[in-house]
Amino acid sequence: MEVIVNHPIQARSLTKRFGDVLAVDDLTFDVPEATVTGFLGPNGAGKTTTMRMLLGLVTPTAGSATITGRRYADLDRPADVVGAVLDRAGFHPARSARDHLRVYAAMGGYPASRVDEVLGLVAATGFADRPAGTLSTGMRQRLHLATALLGRPRILLLDEPANGLDPAGIAWLRGFLSDLARDGRTVLVSSHALAEAERLVDHVVVVSAGRLVAAGPLATVVPAGSSLEQTFLTLTGGVR
Repeated sequence: MEVIVNHPIQARSLTKRFGDVLAVDDLTFDVPEATVTGFLGPNGAGKTTTMRMLLGLVTPTAGSATITGRRYADLDRPADVVGAVLDRAGFHPARSARDHLRVYAAMGGYPASRVDEVLGLVAATGFADRPAGTLSTGMRQRLHLATALLGRPRILLLDEPANGLDPAGIAWLRGFLSDLARDGRTVLVSSHALAEAERLVDHVVVVSAGRLVAAGPLATVVPAGSSLEQTFLTLTGGVR
């Protein structure tokens, strides 16, 4: 019997030029449902630009970027479909984590009770009433994740979520993302740190200079006895 795999995130011949700069070059890939998929490659490979096209923040020069088969702009209540952590805009330093979430919940039309729910999901209850200006990098990252989860989205796009995290924070993030996938959510997480990302993801989409290098289950893309970083260097001829 044929097994049909859903792909909630898709790019088809996706291309973006900024003047003379070709940032994304004819990129095609799928992100399988209920996986943590790493969108991997060096800085400047086009990862953030691609994510911004998926979220309707950048218009493609050619091709398409879709969430559940539709452009982001065509989604009904998009925050209920896809949550994102991209730019990590600063929180008001004097406002508590809980108050930030209350503001975003009110803006999105979500019940006040959802604030405590997402604080619990990201294990942030213990610092929820502290001013944002006193929070560590890891705590602020959890607050960003809590904000993205307010609408109960089944899809998450996270740009370099492990940046600035200590080993304990990375271990927590690994478990958190795995739990999301086990719950049936689809997570696309970008990273330029291949060795670190290898411990976070189960599928990969690897890009270099805006073009696809490899895609598929991590165990298929990376040969036995090798590493993701070694595989990437082999596929790109050592170009980072």
